[in-house]
Amino acid sequence: MWAALLFLTNMAWAQCPDGITTVSLYSTDLETDDGSLTESGGGDWEYGDIPVVITGGNCGSSFASPGGAHSGTKGWGTVLDGCYNNLGAFSSLALTVDLSDPDYVSAELSFAHWFEVFVNFDYIKVTANGIDIYRNDTTEDSNGWLETHVDLLTFLGEPTVEIVFNLWASTVVNRAGWYLDDVAVTACLSGTTGIRQDPGQPFRAWPVPASGLLNVQTASHSGPVMEWALYDATGRVLAQGGGVDANLFQVDVSGNSGLAILELRTAQGILRRQVVLN
Repeated sequence: MWAALLFLTNMAWAQCPDGITTVSLYSTDLETDDGSLTESGGGDWEYGDIPVVITGGNCGSSFASPGGAHSGTKGWGTVLDGCYNNLGAFSSLALTVDLSDPDYVSAELSFAHWFEVFVNFDYIKVTANGIDIYRNDTTEDSNGWLETHVDLLTFLGEPTVEIVFNLWASTVVNRAGWYLDDVAVTACLSGTTGIRQDPGQPFRAWPVPASGLLNVQTASHSGPVMEWALYDATGRVLAQGGGVDANLFQVDVSGNSGLAILELRTAQGILRRQVVLN
């Protein structure tokens, strides 16, 4: 039988709550350099001074202007002093971050942007590893600079997360396009929550939201796992199993979320660790 555990209830997780450390994984105001963002090769995305009023020599219709950068003077834009070219899907700007740290409990992309596109045929979007995480949908003009925050929780556990800003344009009408400034990716690193767990426990546990699995890795000196169980914050058993010979195994946690406790029974005794399921 499994020993009774002491849990705290009514735990609410937000972006870096009290006791959680904010980690900057990427941050640039684009004033001193281009932020090491990678342009797709289409040629539209340009780095430099964002004009207050664009001259628009290549614009095929009326257009708006960004009014300068969000902060400072510099940033990225799809043709800084004109309208975007109609390049189809080949107008993108990318950066890559590592979200594999098992102690990350959340992550977020933030960026400032101004845009004007011909929404009957054209649109802007942001993807992470090919999955849409932001789109302008039917909004044609941002009407000023917007500060946008996008949740990256789904991608926790992945060592390579490619974030791509893409302007898709048809061959019909071009407008002023898309301008970016002040781009950042932050993560929340787990800290003390008040839930009882063993200090210096010889195992790690981290979720991979994209697969719905929880990775569990024990230290070689802890010996084989004879039994294991996963509890939610009320003490209810979410999953349990018998002996595991390998020091790395996976638990199916699909359909579960929130704070949980993983308990392992080994020759060294009972080991516990808190985990956050996404």
